[in-house]
Amino acid sequence: MAFGMSSEAINKAKPYVAMVSLQFGYAGMYIISLVSLKRGMSHYVLATYRHVVATLVIAPFAIVLEKKIRPKMTLPIFLRIVALGFLEPVLDQNLYYLGMKYTSATFSAAIFNMLPAITFIMAIIFRYKLVSF
Repeated sequence: MAFGMSSEAINKAKPYVAMVSLQFGYAGMYIISLVSLKRGMSHYVLATYRHVVATLVIAPFAIVLEKKIRPKMTLPIFLRIVALGFLEPVLDQNLYYLGMKYTSATFSAAIFNMLPAITFIMAIIFRYKLVSF
């Protein structure tokens, strides 16, 4: 037991600790990204490095843990993967880093936290059915 806490209290605290750790990770990413951009790194290269590192870290887990439950690769699934692979890293990350290059990490963090609200407004505009849990 850590600091005299019961295992039940530790289990209840895990989501909060994970969220705080995630926010520190985001803050570190903002700072490292901004310093890299201000020192002359291309936002294209930074986005590429970020996704290469993410692939190297996450791919082994996906290969080992989801080896038997992966669906068959059909043409529609492959085309969806290609479309998502193009939209997220190419458009999203490059525009994000380009904006960070011309503004600040604080502004980028504030805008990043507004994404759910912007998504909600766009869903209303395009009359997309929202799923509630």
